[in-house]
Amino acid sequence: MIAATVISAGTSSRMGYPKALLEFHGRTFLETILDAMRAVGVQRRVVVLGPDADKILKHIDLRDTTVVSTERLDAGPIGSIRAAIREVQAHPVDGLLVWPVDMPQVTIATVETLLERFLTSDRVIAVPEFDGTRGHPVIFGRATFQELLDAPDSEGARSVVRADSGRVVTVSVPDRGVVEDHNTPSEYRRLITRHDAARERGSST
Repeated sequence: MIAATVISAGTSSRMGYPKALLEFHGRTFLETILDAMRAVGVQRRVVVLGPDADKILKHIDLRDTTVVSTERLDAGPIGSIRAAIREVQAHPVDGLLVWPVDMPQVTIATVETLLERFLTSDRVIAVPEFDGTRGHPVIFGRATFQELLDAPDSEGARSVVRADSGRVVTVSVPDRGVVEDHNTPSEYRRLITRHDAARERGSST
């Protein structure tokens, strides 16, 4: 069984508003990602929150999802990954899919492909790639959990991915979303404009 976590513990300082609560076609970023996790059959879901926890919990019903706090905000994303691992490692899970909250546009098909490749390969890390660039979400097998817990703050999960290329399966996908995050209002506006245009093109055909 693969567990999954949404990393949503940042301060959203450049966005000026909690990224988890930004809207993407009628759902918040966080809801969109959780919906995708449910759609691909992920039953154990963990959301890692930080300073905006009260705002997020006020607006989004997370009763069917485990909510934890990041271990150390100053550690960056690896602090959130550690918190998620500590939550799931006592359960019979084979790996953890790590999905940043500012990437809601990653398609369900992409996640299905990533899961399938991870589960059918002998590799312990699965990373999506678009046009030669690696992105997110990433699946870390159970064998890497202790390495992630021990990873230095300065390198974080990158140090685990780069430690041995032979244990990483790179999954090429036709999904630009795996390499695009959204940290500023202008990046968010581009996301919405592009996807609105794509929907209009689709409805006119």
